[in-house]
Amino acid sequence: MIVDSVTLFLSAGCGGKGATSFIRKRKRLVGDGGEGGRGGDIFLEANRNLYDLSKFKYKRKFKAPDGERGKARRKKGKDASSLVIPVPCGTLVKDLEERIIADLKKDKERVCVVRGGEGGRGNFRREEAERGKEGERKEIILDYRILSDIAIVGFANTGKTSLFNYLTGKNFKVADYPFATTSCMWAPFRKNYREFIVLDTPPLKEKGENNFLKHLFRVKLIIIVVDNYPEIEEEVNSVKKLINDFDSSYLNKNFFYLCNKIDKIDKSFKRERRFFYLSTKTGEGVEALEDRILKVLG
Repeated sequence: MIVDSVTLFLSAGCGGKGATSFIRKRKRLVGDGGEGGRGGDIFLEANRNLYDLSKFKYKRKFKAPDGERGKARRKKGKDASSLVIPVPCGTLVKDLEERIIADLKKDKERVCVVRGGEGGRGNFRREEAERGKEGERKEIILDYRILSDIAIVGFANTGKTSLFNYLTGKNFKVADYPFATTSCMWAPFRKNYREFIVLDTPPLKEKGENNFLKHLFRVKLIIIVVDNYPEIEEEVNSVKKLINDFDSSYLNKNFFYLCNKIDKIDKSFKRERRFFYLSTKTGEGVEALEDRILKVLG
C-alpha cells in the first residue's frame, strides 16, 4: 500500500545571538560585537524519483540549523543553510484546516513553508547584544495525489487490471477472485507519439471506505469498467454514486463507460451507443478505445 498522507512538524532555525565585544578607543571601551546570522528556512521540493510518502513513516519532525553567533570586530555570523525536504511530484501541502499552501506538481518545484529567525544585533549597534529571533514553527499535512491523466474505476473482478495491462503494456497480477488489486498502480499509455499516465485503482466497495478515490483529483478521464450483463446501466450508476459521495466535483470530468467480457455474452445482446464494448481476453474493441482516448485527451 502506498503512503499518501502524513503530518509533519517543521521548525525553522533561530537567528544567531549578537556578539558582545569591546575595543579601546581614546581611553574608553566601545562595543564592536557583530550581528548573528539568520536561521535556516525549510523548503519542500518536488522530486520525480519519489512515488509516495513512506520516507516520512518514522521521521516526521524536522529542524533547520540555527544562525551562527556574531563575532568581534563587527563581523556578522554566518547565515544558516536552508533545509530542503524532497516530496513526490503531485504533493499538496496543507495547513491543519486543510487549506492548500502549495501544489507541487513539477520536478524541482519548491515552496518555503517556515522561515528562519533574524540574527540578533551585536553591541556595536546598541549597549547590549540581542538574542536572535525564533524561527517559525508549523504543523502541516502532506497529501499526495498521483499525477495521472486517466483513471480506471469499477467493482471487483470486472477486468480493470486487464484493461490497464492492455493500455500500458504491463503485466500486473490478474486473478479470477475479487480484490486482487489492493493498491493504486500507474504507468504510461503511449500511442502515436503521445503519452498519458493511466491509473488502475482498487475495487470499489459499496459498504466501506474508498479513500483511494482521492487520486482521481488530477485525472482528465475516468473509465468505468462494468461486466454485470444485462444490468450494466445500474452498475454504472452505482459506481458514479460512490464517486459522487466521495467528491461531487469529480462528476465534471470526462467519463467513458466500458463493458468488458463481451466474449462471454449472447450475440443478441442490445448494445447502446454510449458504451464501449470490448474483451480484455481477446483484445476486441481495445484499439477503438485507444483511438477515442487520443481524440478526447488531445
